[in-house]
Parts: sequence; C-alpha cells; structure tokens
Amino acid sequence: MLTMEDLKADHDIMDCLDLEMTPERAVALYLEWGSSWAHGRDFVRSAGDVSCYFTVDTWEERAKILLIRRSTEDGELVGEVQVPKELVEREVDYWGGKKGTFGISEDLKEWLRSRLS
Repeated sequence: MLTMEDLKADHDIMDCLDLEMTPERAVALYLEWGSSWAHGRDFVRSAGDVSCYFTVDTWEERAKILLIRRSTEDGELVGEVQVPKELVEREVDYWGGKKGTFGISEDLKEWLRSRLS
C-alpha cells in the first residue's frame, strides 16, 4: 500500500499527478484523441503525455483509493493509496454506495493536497 511519504518521494508520480483528472476525463483525453479537441477541451498532444490520478474503486466489498498512471499506450495501476478509513467511507457515500470506479471528491482532494504539499 502506498503512503503519502511514498508518493511525495516519487518524483515521476508527483510530476504527473493531476488531482482534477477523473476516469472519464482520462478516457476522453488519452483514448479518444480525435473527439476531445473538437469540444473545446484540452487534448493529448503526444504519445509521451501522461497523467497520474486517484480513483475510488468500490467493486469489492472493501472500497479502495487507487493511483492510476494513464498514457495513450496504457493505463497502469500504480497501487492502492493509504487513506483513513473514514475518508474512504465518505467517498463511497458521496457516490451513493454504488459499485464502480469513480473520481475523487473535493474533500479528498483537499486532504491529499494538505498531505502531498
């Protein structure tokens, strides 16, 4: 499990970390190159562009906060991130207790910013 200290020490992760990225936006930017720019959104300019972002994974009984590294070539699970249980539970509640993969809430973004800066 990745700690905040692990993340802060990994310069490659910190350089590509985007707390505003969501799973849906990552698909639009990295897998649907041709359609995103037409809608006035940012778009990936080269195969070397990458983003690292957090997701809430509620597919299993115990929900997790995961770190993903996305490029045009691949979506890589970097690992599960150590977050207090109460924050994970709030994320599940935020998404209505549904099964799936979701972006993170503003509350969790603020918590992460305070720990990673």
